[in-house]
Amino acid sequence: MQHRVISFSLLALSLFLGACEKKTPPQAEAPEVFVVIASEQPYTPQRGFNARIESKSDVNISAEVSGKLLAIHFKEGDDVTAGTPLFDIDPAPYKAALARAKAELAKAEANKANAIKNFARGKKLVDDGYISGSEYDTLEARELEATAAVAAAKAAVQSAEVDLEYTTIKAPQDGRVGRAKPSVGDVVSPGYGVLTTLVGKNDMEVVFQLPERLLLVAQRPDANAKVKDYEVALTMQDGSEYAHTGTINYFSNRVDPSTGTVETRAAIPNPDDILRPGMYVQAVVRVKEPILGLMIPQAALQVDQRGTYVLAVDDSNKVTRINMTAGERFGENVLVNSGLDAGVRIIVRGVQKARPGTEVRVSEFKPATKAAAGSPAQ
Repeated sequence: MQHRVISFSLLALSLFLGACEKKTPPQAEAPEVFVVIASEQPYTPQRGFNARIESKSDVNISAEVSGKLLAIHFKEGDDVTAGTPLFDIDPAPYKAALARAKAELAKAEANKANAIKNFARGKKLVDDGYISGSEYDTLEARELEATAAVAAAKAAVQSAEVDLEYTTIKAPQDGRVGRAKPSVGDVVSPGYGVLTTLVGKNDMEVVFQLPERLLLVAQRPDANAKVKDYEVALTMQDGSEYAHTGTINYFSNRVDPSTGTVETRAAIPNPDDILRPGMYVQAVVRVKEPILGLMIPQAALQVDQRGTYVLAVDDSNKVTRINMTAGERFGENVLVNSGLDAGVRIIVRGVQKARPGTEVRVSEFKPATKAAAGSPAQ
């Protein structure tokens, strides 16, 4: 019996010692996260808009006088210079009208000369008492009427000369002339309508609708780029980029309430005569020189019911939450508008393992491809 008690005691002791020899389980290792440092980077804000080409010097050529069309001095599509004759209207009636006007002027000048002489005589006679005051007043009135008649006759001559000059219709500017609508022999008049059109080649504008929000952003006092810092590039219908860029020179004084946009115009050179009024193009508004902005990878951005945020790592390798406002995307990066400062370590990979207040192991994030930060994501 005593032997059995001793055996049980030894068994209990061995179990106790075995339990003491078991190792304490190790603590869970801190999760590893990969971070980048939020930093300022150069970027080129740009936005594309459907646009059309217009000419600032698109002129409708019309007749100023009536008459039979005698000659057309151009071919469709000709380049002409200012003062080049385009149409000839029969001048015969206007030459006759000018001759009549000159004859009436000569007659009026003769009557004026006679009235001046009679008035001068009347002045002597009234002083000597040979004529009455009323007769003298009549002579003075005739002299004034004769002077006015001469002025009217001169005006009639000038009007006839202008009408005669209008029988030759000339190009008011340099440019390319369109198709002539009338034919030789047709009778044209001011009511006939447009005879042809003339488009200046180097006075082109690109016209597009700019969203009101973007205009307000560009005009803010604290904007990174002002309106003068932007240029307008053109993408043609075949996908090629036009060789010259333009500058914005006009915003409409009102917003279209149906679209929330503002008509915007940019002057653009056309030295090679490629642009034509009516063309549809893509207008790309972009800054002339890259500007600096605080950027972080798009992958670091998180969103929940409280808004947009990122998880950062402080100097003690503890996770913190930073609420922020994000702007446009540029390649794989996103612009930071507010809430985040440069130099902060942002978690890009391992976000699922990180919780605010917990400690983490930090490694540098090295992307497989270099993030493009030159143009906005489409």
